[in-house]
Amino acid sequence: MSAITNSSNRVASRRSKKSGRRVSGLVALGFVVAVAVMQPGVAKVAASKGMVFSLSNAPWGNSVLVFRRNQDGSLEPGRPVFTGGKGTGDGLGNQGALALSDSGKWLLAVNPGSDSITVFLVTGERILRREVQPSLGEQPISVTIENDLVYVLNAGSDAIQGFRLDAWGRLTPIAHSRRKLSGNGVGAAQVSFNRDGDLLAVTEKATNRVVTFEVDGDGRPGEANVYDSPAPTPFGFAFGRRDQMLVSEAAGGATGASTLSSWQLAGDGSASLISAAVPSQQSAACWVAVSRDGHLAYVTNTRSDNVSTYAVADNGSVGLAEAAAGQTGSGSAPTDIALDRNNRFLYTLNPGNGTISAFSVDETGVLQLVEHQVVNAGSGRVTGLVAR
Repeated sequence: MSAITNSSNRVASRRSKKSGRRVSGLVALGFVVAVAVMQPGVAKVAASKGMVFSLSNAPWGNSVLVFRRNQDGSLEPGRPVFTGGKGTGDGLGNQGALALSDSGKWLLAVNPGSDSITVFLVTGERILRREVQPSLGEQPISVTIENDLVYVLNAGSDAIQGFRLDAWGRLTPIAHSRRKLSGNGVGAAQVSFNRDGDLLAVTEKATNRVVTFEVDGDGRPGEANVYDSPAPTPFGFAFGRRDQMLVSEAAGGATGASTLSSWQLAGDGSASLISAAVPSQQSAACWVAVSRDGHLAYVTNTRSDNVSTYAVADNGSVGLAEAAAGQTGSGSAPTDIALDRNNRFLYTLNPGNGTISAFSVDETGVLQLVEHQVVNAGSGRVTGLVAR
């Protein structure tokens, strides 16, 4: 346990072997969002220390919600940007509705109501819509990017589909890249690359399974490797160092029953369990973010209105650091979670009270509340959260 405890004091940057890495974001039970005056595919935001994005998931027209991040981590709403597709207006039970490239140049969004993906170019103060591409499946709910490889999870089709992203922001489907999951009606929640882009993973809530794939040099996955989760309702996950995958288990929302497990993925896509179902005594843990150095994991607990922290040792074993490390407010029901690139700020999306909570993160990973930024009522159901 000393290795786990000591690991929580490390905050060091790590570059992946390839130039791109997906920033997680994740998911949605959903809440209503502000509807501001929008332009079709372009928004300008004031100069800032960074940006935070979410997704309206509105059925009449999906849009990216833009927030300016100030130096202290507080947020200021910008102008939403239409994706050119549609949402569903309902919670998606997902993580990863938005994905940001490692460079921060490309932002990808799913349109689950119109079966498409939108690519945005993030440049300076402008956010430009580049393309809307069919997802080649039904109800895309999660997307991941690594360098020029993009994969989308089509939950309605129980399958993943690959694309190549070119320098102009255009997506081209990868032939023979579609892969089925473990069955039909699996309740898939998320797809994500590892940090090097040669492995993919998917969680299945309805079957209590984790599915992994090796990705070859042409960007095509191998056959699915299917594993039983050590606890019910595997949901959100994030990759740490050395291909270690940290998966939350919501236990069907049972009171005080949420857990976090860690897995080691091998180069051939196979997986082995490291730590099985480490409890937090919290409820409905669904969304996960991991620090850049891989030594801290943050988990939102929707029914407990808080964030738990776990320490991650070099070998991938996990131990609970603090059950309620950050409070998001009574009735807030936090869902998606995101760290900024420098791991100085952490954000949660709170459907229950219509806010985004901002926390500062000190050198040991301790959270300090900055603010709860109100997201005014509208007609969407928000999903996904990424920060740059």
